[in-house]
Parts: sequence; C-alpha cells; structure tokens
Amino acid sequence: MESDGRSWGPWHLPGKYFSVPAYWDQEVQDSIHATGRTVDIIDCTLSEGEDMVGRHLSWKARLEIAHKLDELFDGEGVGEITTPIGLSAKENKDWVRACRREGITTPICDKLIAHMLPLELGDWKKRYDERLSCEADTFVTFTYYPQISYWSDFSEGPLTKSDVIDAIHETVSYGVDRGANIIYSFPDSFRHNVETMSELCRAGVEAGAIGVYLYDSRGQSNPLASRRICQAVREAIGDKRLYVQHHNDLGMATANSLAAAEGGADYIDAAMCGVGDRSGTAAFEEVACALYAYGWNPQVHLDKILEVAAVVEAAFGGDTSRAIKPIIGWQANMEEGYGHRDPHDPPESPMALAGSVLGRPYESVIGPNVFGKIHYIQPPGLHKHKEIIADFIGDLGYEVTDEQLEEVRGRAKDALLGRAEGYITIEELETIVDGVVHADD
Repeated sequence: MESDGRSWGPWHLPGKYFSVPAYWDQEVQDSIHATGRTVDIIDCTLSEGEDMVGRHLSWKARLEIAHKLDELFDGEGVGEITTPIGLSAKENKDWVRACRREGITTPICDKLIAHMLPLELGDWKKRYDERLSCEADTFVTFTYYPQISYWSDFSEGPLTKSDVIDAIHETVSYGVDRGANIIYSFPDSFRHNVETMSELCRAGVEAGAIGVYLYDSRGQSNPLASRRICQAVREAIGDKRLYVQHHNDLGMATANSLAAAEGGADYIDAAMCGVGDRSGTAAFEEVACALYAYGWNPQVHLDKILEVAAVVEAAFGGDTSRAIKPIIGWQANMEEGYGHRDPHDPPESPMALAGSVLGRPYESVIGPNVFGKIHYIQPPGLHKHKEIIADFIGDLGYEVTDEQLEEVRGRAKDALLGRAEGYITIEELETIVDGVVHADD
C-alpha cells in the first residue's frame, strides 16, 4: 500500500486509519493468502435480516435497501446482494426483475436451493428449476443431512460420505447443465472435520460449481480456526471462489471475517448493522472498515456506510444493536421456529455457548416469518422439519386434524397482530392449541 510519502509504512495513513504495525511484519504477511489483496463483500442483509425475531420487511423496504446497497459497491460487477428470505419462487423472480428494472447493477445471489438427502425422497429437480427461473446471477445449492452425520464424520447416521459426494455431483451438475452459475454449500460447514470440508468442497467444484460457500452457522469460530479452514479449502478448490459467512454469537464475526480473508476467502458475507438471528451476522460496516484498514480493498464506498446503516436500522425496527448484542442482547438466545435446531437437539444447541451456563436457555418463538417462509417437504428426522407449527404441536404432545391445524395457524397469526414485540412464545401457542383441540369438549 501507499504510505503517503512517509516511512511509517501501510499501518498509518494520516486522515484515513491506524492499524497495528505488527500486522505488517514480513513474517505475518508471508503467512497470508494475499493475492491482489482484494476481497469482495456479499451482502446478506435481506437474506439474514428477516431472521431477526418478529421482523418482516415490506416489498418497498426490500427494494429501498437493495438500492442503498447497490450504491455502496464500487462499480458494476463488484460485490453481490442476496435475495430476501422466505419468498416463493415466483416472488423471488419478481423481486430480481424489479431490481433490474430499477437499475440495480450489483450481481444478485439466490442462496436458497436446498436438497434434502437422500434425493429420491422428493421432487428436487422441480424445486431446483423453480429457483433457477428467478434469473439471479449466482445460485447457492445446499445438500442437507442430519447433524449426526458430520458430528461423527459420517461414521453414524443414515448417509455415508460417498452418498453425500454422489449427491453433490448430481445436484451441482444439474444446475450447471442449465447454464446457471452454481455455488456449492453444505449446512453448518464449520462444524465439519476440516479434511471432510475440503473433500466436499472439492467435489462441488469438480461438478462444475464456480465456488463454494462456508458457514459458521452458530458463531462458534475464532480467527485461528477461520484462517485454518479457509487455507485448507482454498488449497482444495484452486482458483474457484470462496465465500465465507460468520455469525456473531461470541462477538468475533468481524475478526473471523478478516481471518477468512487472510486464509484465502474471495467473498466475505456480511449484513448491514449485523442483522440476523440470535446475535446476528458479521456487520457489513465493521467488516468493510477492518478489511480497508488492513490492506484488503473491499471495493465499497465507506463514506456511504452511515447513510445506508441508518436506513437498514430504521427498516428493522430501530433497535437492532440492542437486540443482537452478543451474549446479553435480548434476541441472543432466541430464534423464530426451530432456526438452526435439528430434531432431538438439546434446547441450547443453536447457541455458541450453552444458554444454561448463562441462566437463559435457548428459546423458540413464533413470529411473522414462520407464516411466510418456505416449508420443505420431507420425512421427519432428516434435518429441517416440513412445517414449523405442526412440529411444535407434535412436540407439545397433541395430535390435530388438518382442519384443526389451519385453525391453530389462523389463531396464532391473530395473536401476533398489534404486538410490539412481534412474536409469541411456545407456551402461548400451547394455549391456542389446547383451546382448538378441546373446543367441543
């Protein structure tokens, strides 16, 4: 980097930033994967923000935020914006087209093509085609399997590693053969064995993916681990794109994102104001400034960040920092529905630190997005449940007819109306269910 004509070096540019001199020691720099020192940001404000408890954006707000994000990126083709969460395939297509009509030039990524394994359980090709029809620039495709599979490194559970790799080849190549730019991913990536991560990512790019997407879904990583993982995956995938997302449960998402860049990540996933479930995700504003200060050009207009952050903060209710503050934020132990929880997980499983340690265990709640999010249809026990309300009713020990289920859903929606907090608890749902089930007693 330029040193502004001074001998102090890149760690101090007057009027711009200070950074720690030790970072620029040759030994440190030699350990960093620093080709060109340019790292892009893929913004996940719209795909993660509505995972906040009780939050729901209007169509107008989604487009306004997309416009503001587009202004942040330094030129056409730099960075990416992800599609909103929970849209139907048709809505998704309408949203992408609306962005293009309104002159948004930043590439758009659709992150939600999920394939439940084994593939023969559902009509995965039909759902795949529906998502591809939205005409996004890139698509992230997931293979889903139970936690026991990766916790045991595939020595337990219904699927072997070979089963998963075969599914990777089939699903990735299906999208590639249809002319789509496919990015391969897999759930809870960072909690896999590093060698297995590398193997799965290698299979994805061998099948034709333009890159891979890694997730620290529970916010449990640290800078050393993030750099190590990215270095290993970078070696496995060669010059293909490496996308990395960190959640902020332990308050290290920004540091972990910088470490990911050091390890070879091409795209850092971040949300303006850090919006997201539990303690949110890496904050766009923090990541962009940290990358800039340490010589990684994020190719964004830093002078526009405060303006965009104000728009996003207002859109999400004006209290995002208080809600998602790690450990002590009121949302830090909450998720709408099951969130990242698998069947039979202990209640604290979605948290980086067991809530029982802090005296405030994980709590599932129900908010507006439960009624709008896409429901995957597959047999129970293979990762996500097919319908959140029905699952909770079963967990509560009730059996209901289809008619009763619809009545419960209607009453739960009514219970949300006019609530400032924007959610109901599972205990409140139980009261509703009990009333419906015993209505004729």
